[in-house]
Amino acid sequence: MVKSDEIIKKDKQYYLQGYTRKEVVLTEGKGAVLKDMEGKEYIDCFAGIAVTNAGHAPERLVAAATKQMSKLVHTSGVFFNVPQTLLVEKLAKITPANLQHTYLCNSGTEAVDNAVKLVKKYAFSRGKTGAALIALECSFHGRLGVAFSLTGQAKYKKGFGSYANTPGVVHAPVPYCYRSRLSEEECAEETAERVEDTINRHTAGDVAAFIMEPVLGEGGIIVPPAGYYKKLQKILADYQIPFIADEVQSGFGRTGKMFSFEHWDLKPDLVTMAKGLGGGMPIGAVIANSDIANCVEAGDFFSTYGGNPVSSAVALENINLLQDEGLIENSAKVGKFFLTQLKEYQQKFDIIGDVRGLGLMIGIELVKNRSTKEPAVKKAKEAVSLLLKNGIIIGLGGIHTNVLRLQPPLCITEQQASTVLVKMEEILKQL
Repeated sequence: MVKSDEIIKKDKQYYLQGYTRKEVVLTEGKGAVLKDMEGKEYIDCFAGIAVTNAGHAPERLVAAATKQMSKLVHTSGVFFNVPQTLLVEKLAKITPANLQHTYLCNSGTEAVDNAVKLVKKYAFSRGKTGAALIALECSFHGRLGVAFSLTGQAKYKKGFGSYANTPGVVHAPVPYCYRSRLSEEECAEETAERVEDTINRHTAGDVAAFIMEPVLGEGGIIVPPAGYYKKLQKILADYQIPFIADEVQSGFGRTGKMFSFEHWDLKPDLVTMAKGLGGGMPIGAVIANSDIANCVEAGDFFSTYGGNPVSSAVALENINLLQDEGLIENSAKVGKFFLTQLKEYQQKFDIIGDVRGLGLMIGIELVKNRSTKEPAVKKAKEAVSLLLKNGIIIGLGGIHTNVLRLQPPLCITEQQASTVLVKMEEILKQL
């Protein structure tokens, strides 16, 4: 029987090691629990980076994939297929009424790149060039193409030169209020105003779009205050700049609502999706309003695999499952349970600088000193390792790599959450 150390050795020999992975070989999962090759079980609090929102191997998704694979696996974008059509119809129903037209692709990076392509064509249709794109510092939009340039974190870009810096991309300050010297209200006001400053000082005024994650994921689960969004939307409307909401990580129930922009009643012109859309199957999407979609001409967009029948069938069933089985409501409920306890831990342990999040998208920022807020990077990495040894999988992120990320499948129970919290308290005491 093959052992995990053999798999890891072979993988390191033949697979391009572009990421430092945990030396665990996962073989199966059910609900919010994963199992490795040696049979050890883990409570999954990362969901494959916010992907398996409906849990691991839910029967409905397995059945949908099996049924579709037995009938038709692939068509290419040259032909229509039924699951694709039913999926884009569903996406139009669960997003704001002005968003009706979806393009399907294979990942979040592709979704963002295609959204950019759409707004560039829209600018052209209005007699403009759409030369500039505005994103936020601390953001993450992908690791390829224009999406890589939009990502506002230098740590991902080292060594990639001009590939990581598409002309016209500029970054505005992020409403990261915990690391601001201002009050939350002042932080919201200041950072929103800086978006307008960015338009006027760092672009020629010809801006194709403003893009942001309504809740920033890789940046450290940053939740902007409501005041920021109120002012931001007015600025974008005044300058007639399309708003792209990147819901790749925060969508499909992750924050306790279908999409995170719903918390602030935002009105995006385009929404990008992936991760939780397919429940584990590779699929991405961008949905746009009619004004933007109508500028597209035949030949502007095409994907060999986009709208794949199997991925589309699973994605459709995944959305229905999230709605039918109350998983979005469970995200809000268990997320509140987590946050309440973690706020208590924040009072007990000086190493916790901040606890923040919505639903089951939670960040715990570790610091060496609460006054200086110096990031406790080594302690954060140690916490992730210790939790893994204790059968708990969590993520690590933030611009300083000091934020513990809790993003479990939305089917996680309060009992499982309690087990996670007990283990976490023990480890915080050690740290």
